[in-house]
Amino acid sequence: MRNLKTWLLSSPSIYHYLRQIATGGMPFEHWVDLYGLSDPHERVADIGCGPSDILRYLDDESRPAFYLGVDISERYLDMARKKARSLGLDAEFIRMDLGRLPNDPGVQSELIEALEKHRITRVLLLGVIHHISDEAALTTLGLAHEIVTVGSLITSDVVYLPGRRLNNLLCDWDRGEFVRDEASYDALVRSSPWTRCERAFTHPGFSFIQYLHYRLAKPPDPDSFDAQAKSMTERTSSRRS
Repeated sequence: MRNLKTWLLSSPSIYHYLRQIATGGMPFEHWVDLYGLSDPHERVADIGCGPSDILRYLDDESRPAFYLGVDISERYLDMARKKARSLGLDAEFIRMDLGRLPNDPGVQSELIEALEKHRITRVLLLGVIHHISDEAALTTLGLAHEIVTVGSLITSDVVYLPGRRLNNLLCDWDRGEFVRDEASYDALVRSSPWTRCERAFTHPGFSFIQYLHYRLAKPPDPDSFDAQAKSMTERTSSRRS
């Protein structure tokens, strides 16, 4: 069953539509702002970008100065390249297996070089950490922190929650083999070198599904990530009502 699911979801189109159906619609139009993708001052690295569905919601005036997409699937990267090209977005896409990061110095060097080359200011790990081990996650968080120009990093993952049966059932069905509970994600982030951490929950069209986000930063950040997330959640709920 898992092999069939993996095969089906290897298609960017099937992945997009099945996810929309299963979640009641992903609020990408709000997440664009939450993740800094509408900020022309940001140079964003989207690690584990998949087909970069969120790029559909960029416009000419609200977009990052640069977008770096990194993913293990060449099929997903091909779709992401087409989206970026159609937008005229300054972007580059590279294939990389994050699972190899802890033990492969070559992959570590490749990631560091890409982040430094493009002077990345913000790293996104959206739906990534629940797919990789603690060791791989900590290596990724640590490498991003080493880059001088990177000031912040945002994660987003499904999470097991007490008493949330439908949410937890979807976690069971997820392709990720490392879906964690809230305490385990917290412990992972605390073990990273990032000194400032804010958390927020959001939901897609179906409010019983919860995503746990972390925004990690180096210097004090005047923007309230939690306030942004709450505002996004309110707009998403209003749209569904």
